[in-house]
Amino acid sequence: MTWLDTLAGESRSVYSQTGEEGIIEAIFRAIGETNRFLVDVGAGNGRTLSNTRLLLDQGWSGARFDVRPGDDVVSARVTSENICELLAGQGTPRAFDLLSLDIDGNDWWVLRSILREHQPRAFVCEINNSKPAYPAVTVEYDPALVFANSDYFGASLGAFSMLAEAHGYALIHCLPWNAFFVRRELLPDALPPVPWSPRPTWPEDPQQRPWCQVTFADVP
Repeated sequence: MTWLDTLAGESRSVYSQTGEEGIIEAIFRAIGETNRFLVDVGAGNGRTLSNTRLLLDQGWSGARFDVRPGDDVVSARVTSENICELLAGQGTPRAFDLLSLDIDGNDWWVLRSILREHQPRAFVCEINNSKPAYPAVTVEYDPALVFANSDYFGASLGAFSMLAEAHGYALIHCLPWNAFFVRRELLPDALPPVPWSPRPTWPEDPQQRPWCQVTFADVP
């Protein structure tokens, strides 16, 4: 048995929604920290339901973004095209410790842009829990997309997993709304299965907008 087998018992929340902070703490106890730099894309007001506020309280530094200004949060509408420029503007190193991503929209496309230029040690992203893991799908890219209280947002667990694998990460844990990935070279050779099943939360998209199916050809 390794530390991965006990992650389900590590959930703990101070600011986070469903125990994400405890999982993050357990991950970095196991894989170690380097520069203690974090990136939080979709940080909200910086405190409520935050995956990263506790780390800042513990002396980490980083770059946090949201469409609204907040507590240590840069106000910006993040797109696939501008995210790396925004990160550069906040002095983000190419390799940093933690990425948290939750923008209720173009999450998969923004993550793809980040992973093309940066190597977080671990990342946590919101998954669309109304969709099964496969087929791997994401919303069609639209920089003006705004969450409209329906199930049209983000991407399926399978889409994130394919993108992660292509960039050298492995899925290690899931909570109802979030998936956790770690650099593969930091993990044991054998990984336990990660149980997860969809839990539809939002009503169907009244506009019936199309989904984009992801293949490995889309992810480099």
